[in-house]
Amino acid sequence: MEKSLFCAILSGSCLYFFYKIYRRICYIRLGRPVRHTGSKLERLKYFAANVLGQKKVRRYPFFGLCHAFIMYGFVILLPGIPNMAAERLFHAGIPFVGNNALYLLIKDLFIILVIFGVIGCLLRRMIRKPEWLKNNTEAIGLLLLIFTIVLTEALYHGTHQALQPGSGALWPAPLAGTLSGLFVNKPAEVIGTAAAVFWWTHFLAIFSLLWIIPNSKHLHMLFAPFNTYWHSLEHRGSVKAIALDDTAGKKAGVNKMEDFTRKQLFEAYTCTKCGRCNDQCPAHQSGEPVKPKPLQGRFRKHIEERAPLLLKHRSGQFDKKVSYEKKQPVKKKKFIGDVYKEDFIWGCAMCGGCEEACPVSVEHTPKIIEMRRYLVLNKKDFPEEMRRFFTNVQSCGNPWGVDRNGGGSSLVSSGTSIITRNSGEEYVFFAGCASSFDTSASHAAASLKKLMRKAGVPFATLGADEWCCGETVRRMGNEELFQQIAKNNIDKWNKLGVKKIITSCAHCYNTLKNEYPQFGSRWEVIHHSVFLAGLLREGRLKLNNSSYNNITITYHDPCYLGRYNDVYYEPRETLRAMTGVRLLEMQRSENWSFCCGAGGGRFWSKDASENLIAANRLQQVNATGASILCTACPYCKLLLEKNAARQGLPELQILDIAEILEKAVQK
Repeated sequence: MEKSLFCAILSGSCLYFFYKIYRRICYIRLGRPVRHTGSKLERLKYFAANVLGQKKVRRYPFFGLCHAFIMYGFVILLPGIPNMAAERLFHAGIPFVGNNALYLLIKDLFIILVIFGVIGCLLRRMIRKPEWLKNNTEAIGLLLLIFTIVLTEALYHGTHQALQPGSGALWPAPLAGTLSGLFVNKPAEVIGTAAAVFWWTHFLAIFSLLWIIPNSKHLHMLFAPFNTYWHSLEHRGSVKAIALDDTAGKKAGVNKMEDFTRKQLFEAYTCTKCGRCNDQCPAHQSGEPVKPKPLQGRFRKHIEERAPLLLKHRSGQFDKKVSYEKKQPVKKKKFIGDVYKEDFIWGCAMCGGCEEACPVSVEHTPKIIEMRRYLVLNKKDFPEEMRRFFTNVQSCGNPWGVDRNGGGSSLVSSGTSIITRNSGEEYVFFAGCASSFDTSASHAAASLKKLMRKAGVPFATLGADEWCCGETVRRMGNEELFQQIAKNNIDKWNKLGVKKIITSCAHCYNTLKNEYPQFGSRWEVIHHSVFLAGLLREGRLKLNNSSYNNITITYHDPCYLGRYNDVYYEPRETLRAMTGVRLLEMQRSENWSFCCGAGGGRFWSKDASENLIAANRLQQVNATGASILCTACPYCKLLLEKNAARQGLPELQILDIAEILEKAVQK
């Protein structure tokens, strides 16, 4: 009877579990196919670091340890589950499992670690819960189920050992041996009843997991390793190009579930809904209506609504008796406007913080860019500020709308030699739009030019051929205009013989270095903070030791320089080399830095007074007590300056790394 009941429950639970997984896979296959299996060695290294090594989970050391105990505990305990069933039902264990002294020892140790991990996670949720972590019945219930599974396994083996000669022995299973002491000198019938209770409780808890996991966020236990292995191998600062020439008659961007790739649908089921992305999102942390966490949660809910209808339609099995009112809203529901509001889509700063934080390698920003592409390229629906931006860039080559060919001059190119095909300068200084047409930003470019001349660096500018690089155009969703700009720039600059480019803008640096190669560029691109640090190291610039006297400086990491390109050390190296400068780090710095709020087109689409991210970042600056805020991107500098003026912070100087270094270099 016991065997039949166990097999019936086991069969029902497994059938339900695998059916639900199969259905999810069918839903995912409704998306566009995408290849993500190349470069196996690189993928395995990433997998080893982030799955086996729990790299991102370890950002919170105590919780990371608890999570690792639970994860690895289940891996170790897995062979013991069928063995435990076989021992009771068939009175025979699995070879090398039930009678393996080393495995029994390791298993007992990991049961202890899992119990410690569960208790740690429960205490964290109840006593020291971070703001981003939301408590719910599902999360608490699953932890209690895990606790029940491992504790009842230990207790069952304790009763089993109590019935053996020499009960209470600690070797080879110390925990089971200790627990067997609870049953010593008890009647065999009592021990047998206790064993049955523990055994059935253990397996009923496991069967419960088979019903819970497919319908909850805990599906990540199955999907996360695959999602991590399949992560994008594109440079993290690069947006994937679309073949515009091949989309005649087709639309770009996404506005339906099936417009997304299978990998992107897979991510919706991989998301753990942990909230780490919200904790790292500068817009959400500043009170703006942007939350990366619902990007996956709402996505999954929409898939669950829409995918069954699509499957029925494709198989010709749609029930015509289902009321029109019931099926039509789901069929017509669009991502933009119904699932996600446009404020949500345009509010993202594209800083990449959410992806840095995600422990299961969910890629948020590509989905938002695809939705923006749909709005811009197909629906032609975007804010008026962006319309002006696109018009200015397309007609004048810069968002300020200054016509260089018609007599408008750049603040950078004036007084500087212009590169020609045979002029022979080693470097081209690409200042970018902000430094070229905004007076405040141009000060940093002027300092950089002085430093390069002092170091004897041969350089020239592009003059009228310095067209906008198109970075913001692309992240606003206008891929068509971006590709036009990129191809024209590459063609012109190649004809001029450009080989090496120095730029003082983090956005330009990222785009020229990581995105232009998609269209055939082969230049060496160097950010000015890295270039200046190299000049100091080589002794081509010498510091004046009396320039600064006990000045406190904090450094703001531009997202497109730091998080996207791992340039953290060089700017700090330069600041630390200056005598009299004390570098103070903000609470959020380096790869966990906080965006200034200018990225993703927000510099142009949001008024400074509406940009709550910049105001929040300045509060973090003030918390350090620094008198100078240093950065290495003109957009960071300009936006933070505007917000500092609004907040009444005249005593805070906001300077570029080149401006600070110029004062410290010997005349």
